[in-house]
Amino acid sequence: VGGGCGLADGNGVDTVYHPYVQPLERDLEIRLTHAHADSLLDGQTWRAGYGQSLSDRLFAEAYLIAQGHDMGSLDVSGYEVETLWQLTEQGQYAADWAVLGAFEHAHHGDSRSGSLMLIGERQWGRLVGTLNASVSYEWGPGVHDEPETRLTLQSRYRYSPRLEPAVEFFAAENLRALGPALMGTERLAPGRRLHWEAGFAVGLDHASPDLALRGKLEYEF
Repeated sequence: VGGGCGLADGNGVDTVYHPYVQPLERDLEIRLTHAHADSLLDGQTWRAGYGQSLSDRLFAEAYLIAQGHDMGSLDVSGYEVETLWQLTEQGQYAADWAVLGAFEHAHHGDSRSGSLMLIGERQWGRLVGTLNASVSYEWGPGVHDEPETRLTLQSRYRYSPRLEPAVEFFAAENLRALGPALMGTERLAPGRRLHWEAGFAVGLDHASPDLALRGKLEYEF
């Protein structure tokens, strides 16, 4: 499933969620985001997670989060739990919908973050449009206790299961970024797939990171 919108994701450029749950699915995931800017956002965030479906409409995933700066060593920065609830059957309405809740706890200190995301997706032939709109709230020592909103839009062309090009737009409090992405899925055996994603986004204003990179590798079984 993939994602995250908490303490570690200062740059706001990350994977795009889709509103579907596969019954009996389990996955192992590694995800990287990297932002280059003359600020505290400069650095990389790694996520390693395990997830599984709890029913035909409910999927849960837990992550270990690590961060590094200036190509130095990685340090564990937090833990995250996410739950995705598929609201509609695929194709039931003009668009498919889901909601995702996430809770993140910092490894050091008592900082916490909770978020709620609305996920929508619609298809026009081979073209797929995806919406991620979320609101999050952080609290704890040294954290400004105020809600933050994020918006991610993706337009993806289903050229083949192995290759799908996309254009993505990211918006948050100090972020306006746009860029391309590529993704694909390799079927390894019945019920086993390897999914990959790679993309970058360029900041559209002075408050945004100059360049943000994202990548994901997910093994589904």
